[in-house]
Amino acid sequence: MAPQTSLPDSFATLQDCKSLVTGASSGIGREIALELARAGSDILIHCRQSIHNAEQVAQEIRQMGRQASIVTQDLTETDQLDSFAEKVWSEQGGFQIAVLNAGADLLTGAAKNWDYTRKLKALLDVDVTATMLLGRAWGTKMKAAGSGSLITIGWDQSDRGMDGDSGELFAAAKNSVMGFTRSLALNLAPEVRINCVAPGWIRTAWGEGASDYWQQRVLSETPLKRWGEPADIARMVRFLCSNEASYITGQVINVNGGAIR
Repeated sequence: MAPQTSLPDSFATLQDCKSLVTGASSGIGREIALELARAGSDILIHCRQSIHNAEQVAQEIRQMGRQASIVTQDLTETDQLDSFAEKVWSEQGGFQIAVLNAGADLLTGAAKNWDYTRKLKALLDVDVTATMLLGRAWGTKMKAAGSGSLITIGWDQSDRGMDGDSGELFAAAKNSVMGFTRSLALNLAPEVRINCVAPGWIRTAWGEGASDYWQQRVLSETPLKRWGEPADIARMVRFLCSNEASYITGQVINVNGGAIR
């Protein structure tokens, strides 16, 4: 069966919602922002400095008849995250959904040549500290408001490990995110739900340029015999944010083509 390209408009609707997506100017975050807009939500697009790309996402969202705004913040500046969380919440009058998607890209660009220590710090700052501080801040405000939904992003191999430096680094960071999600779910219930989506092999910028070795490895490890697409993650996020998932919280859900390693 061919992969589905969109969800029915009547399924997992998010009418009268406002959603913030971190790291939404490209890749998985971009597709999440677009999918939530398709579901009926207005969108707050977070980026660090890619304003041009973020504005392109905003234009696509506005063409759907939804509202879109851009917020900027360097998530490695961890001492500014509390004030950023408060400022965005206050200026926007709150929001019902927050998708903590932003992560350090260590596989492409200049960062792929960083040493181990620098890569570790980037992952801990962006993937762990920013996720925890923003999730806790916005989750607390949602709880006080009476409802809300949070999504974090894990990794399907975190709990079993993968060879290589990247395996060590991402497993450490994403295990932290997954454990945090389960714990915060207990503190925010029953008003607010939080779940973690754990992608497998997804065709992002790194996947598009991956070597033949990695292309073959992905197919051999994935029973569905294909790369996942950002849209596969976005559709799961849409479902988890919606009322159709109202009895789901504190879960880590693999979206990985059935991979069992």
